[in-house]
Amino acid sequence: MSRGELTERIAFVSTFPPRPCGIATFAGSLAAACDRYLGGRLRTLVVAVDDPKGGYDYPQVVKHRIDEHARVGYVKGAEFMNFSNIRVVSLQHEFGIFGGPDGSYVLDMLRELHYPVVTTFHTVLRSPSEGQRRVMEGLIALSERLVAMSRRGASFLHEVYDAPVEKISFIPHGVEQMPLVEPERYKARFGMEGRPVVLTFGLVGPGKGIEYMLQGLPSVVEGYPDLCYIILGATHPRIREQDGESYRLSLQRMARELGLQKNVLFIGRFVEQAELCEFLKAADIYVSPYLNREQITSGTLAYALGAGKPIVSTRYWYAEELLSDGRGILVDFRDPEGLARGLLDLLDDPRKLRETRVRAYEFSRDMVWPEVAGRYVETFREAMRAARVPAVMRDVTMRRLLPITGLPRPKLDHLVHLTDDTGLLQHARYSVPDRAHGYTTDDNARALVVVTKYHNLFHEEEAERLLNIYLSFVHHAQRQDGLFRNLVSYDRRFTEEVGSDDCYGRALWGLGYVICRGPGRYRQFATELFETSIRRHDVLQLLSIRGRANAILGLYYYLAAFPEARDIEERIDALAGKNAAVFRDQSSPHWQWFERVISYDNALLPQALFHACEVTGKQEYLDVAVSALDFLIVKSRRHGEHFSFAGNEGWHENGNEPAQFDQQPIDACALVEACKAAFRLTGRRDYLGHMRVAFDWYLGVNDVGTPLYDFRTGACADGLTKRGPNKNQGAESALCCLLALLTLTEVYSEQDSAIMQGDKSG
Repeated sequence: MSRGELTERIAFVSTFPPRPCGIATFAGSLAAACDRYLGGRLRTLVVAVDDPKGGYDYPQVVKHRIDEHARVGYVKGAEFMNFSNIRVVSLQHEFGIFGGPDGSYVLDMLRELHYPVVTTFHTVLRSPSEGQRRVMEGLIALSERLVAMSRRGASFLHEVYDAPVEKISFIPHGVEQMPLVEPERYKARFGMEGRPVVLTFGLVGPGKGIEYMLQGLPSVVEGYPDLCYIILGATHPRIREQDGESYRLSLQRMARELGLQKNVLFIGRFVEQAELCEFLKAADIYVSPYLNREQITSGTLAYALGAGKPIVSTRYWYAEELLSDGRGILVDFRDPEGLARGLLDLLDDPRKLRETRVRAYEFSRDMVWPEVAGRYVETFREAMRAARVPAVMRDVTMRRLLPITGLPRPKLDHLVHLTDDTGLLQHARYSVPDRAHGYTTDDNARALVVVTKYHNLFHEEEAERLLNIYLSFVHHAQRQDGLFRNLVSYDRRFTEEVGSDDCYGRALWGLGYVICRGPGRYRQFATELFETSIRRHDVLQLLSIRGRANAILGLYYYLAAFPEARDIEERIDALAGKNAAVFRDQSSPHWQWFERVISYDNALLPQALFHACEVTGKQEYLDVAVSALDFLIVKSRRHGEHFSFAGNEGWHENGNEPAQFDQQPIDACALVEACKAAFRLTGRRDYLGHMRVAFDWYLGVNDVGTPLYDFRTGACADGLTKRGPNKNQGAESALCCLLALLTLTEVYSEQDSAIMQGDKSG
């Protein structure tokens, strides 16, 4: 893979300069280093996690801002990236920079993204709270690759959080390329000629432990009266917001009380990288008196090591890892005397000072930004290669079920756009509702299933509002004899006396689903409509094969709500028996199908028999359903890694080659639904994989390689042609795509009892 392949392809999500934040500094350096590594061909895109009160003047590379406290902003950030021609997202993670409990809002963004994510962890806790663990497990599940900046952090990701080893990369914290210099040459700039200079830098707050360094300093100054201890850095913004400058003032007061006015220099501002390098060059020793043993990384310690500074540090985990083998001196926490001894050990022995400097500098050569950038670029490439393989649902029964990477959050936007106070309009020209074709009961009945499923998942009032409209439409379409009219013009006139068998079956399906799973206040009304529609036994008996299949779905959900209705079970058995008989008559060893032609909404036929088997317990229905579904999958997955459904330019007739175009969204949806039903009854995990790959057809894993799904609105193209997606976005395609997506979302977000039983049996 050439370097140029990543041109214009990486989005960095992080705090970003000039925001005074160590992670912002890191992200800015990483983005610039990757660009240099790729020869200037990377036109970086940055999504900045922003504190709006800061009023930061970001550089041009920042294309989008996320208000860290506004949850909706994270979803909008994902939508921005989804339309920004990128290939991979580099996320910098620290609990404190994202909004929500334990920084959980960032998961909303990752769930919406349909690009692979590489997450760099700046903190990996060994003993997280319950909320922190949930966030970490979410990040691990939603990322293609995980980067730890210490070996201990990498081991924690696996041992504490069960992250797969193959996902984890150890890449050290990057440092600037600086020459190994004698500090004396650079002290004049700061008026420090001839004076020993000790440096601590970074955002200042109580966790830095600077007070213990001050308490130990008098014994050092006694032997080196000209020594200057520089405390470089602004107070951490969150500390300043809560407590003002109280910590810094307490340090200044302590320095005066200890008689250190001439030996301690406070520089209370956030310095840019170039100026920081000048301070590092002038320093003889760096001190890191941090108080938190579990600190897993530290940019300030890494920078000091990269500059070849002898370091005296407390024994936090990152310091232990970097300063072993004589690369620094480690002391106990809150130990002023130990810090003083460490300084004197180096100052009193110039040879040891020089040797420690050289060891630190040599060790840090793997940490310089060109080396680190190369490892990040390779990790980005690994993530992209992994994402090219269609994701399967092998992790569906994880301890905590989570949405899989690349699965968009279901949206009702386009349905709302196509719906007026009458009902759901049938067609659209591009995305614009086409009133000329009016409405259909077919679409409004299917919409009952979709919005009920959506309401159960997300509990949004908008879904219930739409449900009310669609149920009203189906009611109006029902005749006194229980049958349904289908076509309605825009001026609300029915243009036919009675609808098709499919229309009747879909109306039963929609009503049955509301009866079983809809909001309580709609169930009684749906029940009355349903029972009116099935009074005439002869109607059910005369239905065509797909009409019978749709009716089975409706009867199945009605029976789930009223399990004592034995007559409903008998009707399901009668309808399923007819469809099974059709299969026996039409099928052969080489053509395991119900008809001589594979046409449209095909997987509906085996799906209905799976449900019939569940109700009746008849093995015959299961055998036919498995044979037919497996045959359909083989015939539809002609190109190995993706589905290619029979197109309506001729369908797929027994003995002939299938028509490749126009492929219909209804077939991908039907396959998702059928595979879920198949898994429930058989426990075969390959159905879960087919289920996901069928949905990926909408996302561009298809013969043309182009998405039909509109991530911005939730719309779907009306078909797949040889020239690409049909640009129109009508009701049926939107409903089918949304239903398939909701079904997958159910699998990943609910503790579905049948799925969990499948885990036990599988």
